[in-house]
Amino acid sequence: MPNPPDVPRGLEARAAHVADRLKGLPAEVANLVATAQRVGLASDFVLDVLTRFPRELAARLDDRASLARSALEAALNLGDRAEAAAMTQLRRVRQIEMARIAWRDLAGLADVDTTLAETSLLADCLIEAAAAYAARRLEPRYPAPRGAAGTPLPLLVLAMGKLGGGELNFSSDVDLVFLHPDVGAQPEAVEAETHYQRLAQLLIKLLDSNTADGFAYRVDTRLRPFGASGPLVVSLAAFEAYLAQHGRDWERYAYVKARLVTGLEHAPEVFAEILTPFVYRRYLDYGVFDELRQMKRRISREVARKDMAENIKLGPGGIREIEFIVQAFQLVRGGRNPELRTRSLLTALPLLASDRQLRDATVTQLAAAYRFLRTLENRLQAMADRQTHELPDGAEERQRLAYALGEPSWDALYARLREQRAIVEAQFDKIAWEVEGRDGREVAPATGAWEAGEPEAMLAGTALEGNEGVAALLGDLRRGGLYQRMDEVARQRLAAVMTRTVALVASHEAPLAALERVLPVYRAICRRSAYLALLNENPAALERLLNLVGQSAWLARQIAEHPMLLDELLDPRIFDAPPTREELAEIFERTLRNADTNDAEATLDAIRVFQRTAIFRIALADRLGSLPLMKVSDRLTDTAELVLEFALHTAWRELAAKYGTPQCGPPPREAGFAVIGYGKLGGLELGYGSDLDLVFLHDSSGAEQETNGTPPVDNERFFSRLVQRLIHFLTIQTSSGRLYEVDTRLRPSGRAGLLVTSLEGFRRYQVEEAWVWEHQALLRSRALAGSRRVCAAFETLRREILTAHVNRAKLKPEVVKMRRRMRAELSLAKRGGFDLKQDLGGIADIEFLVDYWVLASSAEHPELVEHPDNVRQLEALERARLVPADRCRRLKDAYLALRQRVHELALDEAGRVVGEDEFRDLRAWVVSVWDEVFAGVEPQDEATPPPA
Repeated sequence: MPNPPDVPRGLEARAAHVADRLKGLPAEVANLVATAQRVGLASDFVLDVLTRFPRELAARLDDRASLARSALEAALNLGDRAEAAAMTQLRRVRQIEMARIAWRDLAGLADVDTTLAETSLLADCLIEAAAAYAARRLEPRYPAPRGAAGTPLPLLVLAMGKLGGGELNFSSDVDLVFLHPDVGAQPEAVEAETHYQRLAQLLIKLLDSNTADGFAYRVDTRLRPFGASGPLVVSLAAFEAYLAQHGRDWERYAYVKARLVTGLEHAPEVFAEILTPFVYRRYLDYGVFDELRQMKRRISREVARKDMAENIKLGPGGIREIEFIVQAFQLVRGGRNPELRTRSLLTALPLLASDRQLRDATVTQLAAAYRFLRTLENRLQAMADRQTHELPDGAEERQRLAYALGEPSWDALYARLREQRAIVEAQFDKIAWEVEGRDGREVAPATGAWEAGEPEAMLAGTALEGNEGVAALLGDLRRGGLYQRMDEVARQRLAAVMTRTVALVASHEAPLAALERVLPVYRAICRRSAYLALLNENPAALERLLNLVGQSAWLARQIAEHPMLLDELLDPRIFDAPPTREELAEIFERTLRNADTNDAEATLDAIRVFQRTAIFRIALADRLGSLPLMKVSDRLTDTAELVLEFALHTAWRELAAKYGTPQCGPPPREAGFAVIGYGKLGGLELGYGSDLDLVFLHDSSGAEQETNGTPPVDNERFFSRLVQRLIHFLTIQTSSGRLYEVDTRLRPSGRAGLLVTSLEGFRRYQVEEAWVWEHQALLRSRALAGSRRVCAAFETLRREILTAHVNRAKLKPEVVKMRRRMRAELSLAKRGGFDLKQDLGGIADIEFLVDYWVLASSAEHPELVEHPDNVRQLEALERARLVPADRCRRLKDAYLALRQRVHELALDEAGRVVGEDEFRDLRAWVVSVWDEVFAGVEPQDEATPPPA
């Protein structure tokens, strides 16, 4: 609030009037006069309340704390007073408290967020007090229905609009919907209906009647089922039936902000069972944008008809457009992300940035514009406690409003308002409106040829004209049974998507292949046409879809099987790089927070959504971005580790709740457990569709080994069941697929061995019984999850075995023998082909060379086994000068090039075999290195079991 030394120009007469009104104030409120002179310039309402109730308002202003519910409830204890006296008290409390709120706002003692929250709290308390008083007054003549426990069943008052969102403006109506709990088919059912009708009518009268003291709130009940023509109060069963049969899209917008003011104990019935399923779809519901535009058109026509261009709520760039933006995204995504189901716009806005729907800068701009517009709205209405959103015409009123907002002049205020409205209007048009042509009219694709079933005509005038293959594909979809079963809305959406698709694929290098890959996606999403709306609402997402299906058959199949992945195409940033490990962890935590942890299958599905989405985003950055191969493997490995850690935590928690935790000793302690990753997972080289090679260890020892639960079980059984539960969690097939395939054959003694092994038993096996290939496998291992103590013990044990217990006398012949056997048995290549992994000069040859060099020298150079991956082991060999630097670098480059090709083929679902001419020189050089290192080595005849 400005505090100029002089009265602003143009407000001299107003200032004199305020000073004259203040002369009659009691002496004990003299300390308010200086501030009252400033506040009175901006608000007739506050000045009037101050002169009518000076001591009461002064007492309330002495309380510098935020408005407290307890203080309001004490002031609104209406007891058994007469109806007229009750109405007087409601109005008096409302006027004094609203004057206090306005005073603090205008004097700069409260920000707009606090002002909106306190205005809403005041309304809540007045409604609650009126409802309680009405119930007491009616009880003798119209007794309240009783529940099973004999307690009265309350009237349920549902706050809508800004009151529901806790953002009520200064002089607003309160939008209310009245419900009541179901009373069944009791003989008293008719009397119950009468009770609730009378109760709602009396409640409205107490608040809305215009008495000598004015009114408390204007009550608007037109948002109830069937509007003004429907019953004033409906049962929950009737409410649910109405929404299911007659609920319209605009009502979904309205009920985003719905909040119970009374009868809070019935909130689960109202929201979990009725409103949440109606408002929020389980899938991405982009169809709401079309309804948003229709709602905006209707409002715009009304604004134009009534010349309301200067309306700060409904006019261009006004409050309603910000609400539309936020609520549209809430409806689209709230079914998948429960965090977005907040009633508060200012709470929802930053969530849209973290959910990647709006940029941070956009959120900042919209939040600032919203706060400015709501402040302007409040101070405009506080001038005379009048509900208005129209800017004033008179010069003095304009100057007063500018003064109230701390602006030096009306022109300065209006310039600021234009700036904020322009920001809002631009964002609204960008987010919610159709693409416009140069004449400003909305542009929609010409869908006539598709709707007429004439695919050849769709291709006319494009690069695909006369392409019989493309026409045949289009015709098959248009004439197929799936299309015939679609409703009219879905057909219209598909027509727009197909018409745009033809225009876009016409410029592709291989249009027929792109169309063949994208049509299964369209067939999948035709069953849920909101995904078609997503592509129509986001032309850039459609372009990205067609681009990626042209690049990758695997990505196309992933989307066809899991259409929810289309959501990922809305953010262009995903092509640059996938989330970091930290960002993946945050996304995973949010996924779990939003999941129903009481529903095991729902939790599993949520985790599968996370895993599938993460891998999809990694693949996009791999195929269409510039993500290096090693970063691809790192992110795939990160994803697997996050899922594995959660699976282990969940399995442990379930078993510990049933049996207690495993103990051992003496000395007594809790036994630990750890998951060890082998192979590509252990070596940080995970690929698309890789199995998880896992080994499970524990450190239970001593004479006493059992859990501390009731009943206890021995630790061996606990750990065995833990592993079984963990594997079940990772591999169970549900409606959304499975997480990973798990391979446990690398455990000691393979399939014949125990599923989980003690550290002591693992060491004994590795030292006394392990084959050379098992030490090669150990080289590619690391502890992933579980007890830190066991993980650290494993890493120490791994280093000891690889440096002190490798049979180096047999190392070279065993490596050669195993490699020959693998080439013979595992190569997938036919004549004229090259298996990138198993054939001569391929990936496995490089891996075995590195294995040999590291294991041969690890006793003298233990630093060689510090890392489990091939690349860093090559770098360690170079640093130790055990292998020439040029050779190490060339092998590293060859290894990465071959793995990169495997990744590319995986994304195109093309196996791992290429033509024999590909990589010819690289292969020849790798073979020459192999021949040099293993020259003259003949494998021993002793039988060696194959690696798992």
